[in-house]
Amino acid sequence: MRTSTVPHALFQRPARFTHLPQPCNLYLDYRHRFTLLRTPATYQAPRFYDPMDKRMYSIIQPSRDAQMNAVNIVGVPYDGAVIGRKGAAEGPAAIRRGVGVAANYSPELGVDLLDARVSDLGDLVLDSQEVEAVQAQVKDEVSKALYESSVLLILGGDNSISLGSISACAEKFDRIGLIVLDAHYDLRGKIGGRPTSGSSYGLAIRTLMGHVEPSRVVEIGIRGFVNSRDYAEEAKRLGITTYTSADVRKQGPTSIAHRAFELARRGADVIYLSVDIDCVDISQVCGVSAPSVGGLEPWEVNEMVYEFGRQKETVCTDLVELAPSLDPSGRSQIVASSIVLHLIAGFKMRGTEKGAGGDH
Repeated sequence: MRTSTVPHALFQRPARFTHLPQPCNLYLDYRHRFTLLRTPATYQAPRFYDPMDKRMYSIIQPSRDAQMNAVNIVGVPYDGAVIGRKGAAEGPAAIRRGVGVAANYSPELGVDLLDARVSDLGDLVLDSQEVEAVQAQVKDEVSKALYESSVLLILGGDNSISLGSISACAEKFDRIGLIVLDAHYDLRGKIGGRPTSGSSYGLAIRTLMGHVEPSRVVEIGIRGFVNSRDYAEEAKRLGITTYTSADVRKQGPTSIAHRAFELARRGADVIYLSVDIDCVDISQVCGVSAPSVGGLEPWEVNEMVYEFGRQKETVCTDLVELAPSLDPSGRSQIVASSIVLHLIAGFKMRGTEKGAGGDH
């Protein structure tokens, strides 16, 4: 891989993004005494160059601001709310490493991304490591980057950041349909007076009443011996629809995706998709705080994300909990990168009848 040799990440010059302002590539807010808002993304390029094999690092474009009719990417390198094993702060950089070297075409989907509109806004520079302050900053930054014609993809970071971005969507669009891919219900309240990485969906339902109704919340990938009966009964009491990993295997991911979307969009203005990568089975993804057996297969997640990405109502997505240092093999970040590519592919195919598998 080719990457900058400058030692400090803040001053790292991306291999592809070489036309940013010099001498240092920092996104500043000039209205507030040159406050550092974001650091530009770094994408690696392969060692070879083949004009017939254009890689994603040369397709994704840097941008200070979110673009209309595009997939806009922003990273939140934060893992201060994790109860268990940390490492998710490294997630955005690892995901970009995998995405950058990926090819641009999927023969299974019949989709190429050569002319895909993808902008990367870089990583938030966090003002604090306190979880509620981070959530407030995420809400503020996400609210500036939302367009009905686009998808904002937030790379985590731990799952606590989801509450900030869900809140931003609720404030801007009002009624939210929430689709979650996760091994866990994540309906906890605060623990010790502060939110955790397992609190976002529960707190969204409790604090955003009228915007996030439980009847428009669908959780996919729930599985055994990583959840309590109390939270299962709480989900049922609230009226949340849940599909287990076994349901996905039996009914098929595309079928589940269609059902989930129809449930979530009833009475909703927009759809928010949250993907906690621990929904994937430990055999494929162990680089997370809480890996477990019996999970979804990567291709099942990819099919569902592709289908959700195709829907014009999907305006915001997060991909959270990848902790690359917990998986020395690098397999987990490859799975996460594949999820990003399928979201981009789905977005590109909006307005067509081409579903997963390339069928018309």
